[in-house]
Amino acid sequence: MKKYAFLIVLFAACTVFQANAQKLYPSQDDNGKWGYVDEEDEWVIPARFDDALYESDGGMYGVKMRGKWGMAGYHGEILVETQYDDVQVCIDYTKYVYPYVLGAVKRGNKWAFVTIQGVEVTPFKYDEVRIHAGQYTFKIRKGNTEIRGHLGRDVEELIDEERQLPARK
Repeated sequence: MKKYAFLIVLFAACTVFQANAQKLYPSQDDNGKWGYVDEEDEWVIPARFDDALYESDGGMYGVKMRGKWGMAGYHGEILVETQYDDVQVCIDYTKYVYPYVLGAVKRGNKWAFVTIQGVEVTPFKYDEVRIHAGQYTFKIRKGNTEIRGHLGRDVEELIDEERQLPARK
């Protein structure tokens, strides 16, 4: 029951974020800090970040502070703490079957997937991740074997292909 209540609250939050979102663009101020402006070049999220990525369609932003990446919401609030080496923000997470997965985060040379609250829902074990049109795909390399797959509705791994790689010299 708690799981369903959590998902309902999360879906409502995602819907609010989507409804309030307008197209914003990363912009750098005179002091070298990054924020986001609207189409009229008015600041919506003040420039306070060291770097900034283009938004997802759902009003989520990859932002960098003190050398680490995280994710911010439409009003500049930090949703996923800036503690990662890289991020990939989901493209409009409200339209697809993963309403609770926001994006991917990288620590060292491995990736994991996180929720809108910054909860890591998978371990850091993926060598490569891609978020494209609501699909979360991954690659895992183990010796000379490469496993490719995608995340299913309940964050289970669905293996699409396993293949042998050429031996390393």
